[in-house]
Amino acid sequence: MDKIPRLTAEQRSNLVAYLDGELAGGAMQEIERTLAESPVARHEVEMLTRTWELLDTLPPVAASREFTANTLTSIQALDHRRPLSEQPWYQRARRGVVVAGWVAGLAAASVIGFLVTARWIPDRSAALIRDFPVIQDLDTYTEVGNVEFLQELKDSGLFDETPSEDDN
Repeated sequence: MDKIPRLTAEQRSNLVAYLDGELAGGAMQEIERTLAESPVARHEVEMLTRTWELLDTLPPVAASREFTANTLTSIQALDHRRPLSEQPWYQRARRGVVVAGWVAGLAAASVIGFLVTARWIPDRSAALIRDFPVIQDLDTYTEVGNVEFLQELKDSGLFDETPSEDDN
């Protein structure tokens, strides 16, 4: 005994469009083929058709003006909702993040630049600080004239430090 074909879920979802004559192409041919082969599928279509006919017998109901106005307002509100990226607060937050990124980048570049220059570029003032005792007495050294005079003074023993009897 052959299996009786039934309407698939996709065919059921297209069934209303088929009955209204709005379905075209391969989907319409597929539904017609299933209806031709299956009495179960034909029964489903008949039941749906009767349901539509029963709905047509009901008295028409008019919506109130308030209901219509509320519905249209809701639809317009949905249409006017902007995507998140177009919200004013989102744009301000994005600008803030960009500015914070630039500030952080500049701060990092400044710290790295300072550390590099402190490590590899010599400090000219360090030599002045090291030679400060000599610089302090530079005027005295320039009056001497040359080093040979100082050597003669040293050799004379005039300025040798010997303990005197007063120190004991």
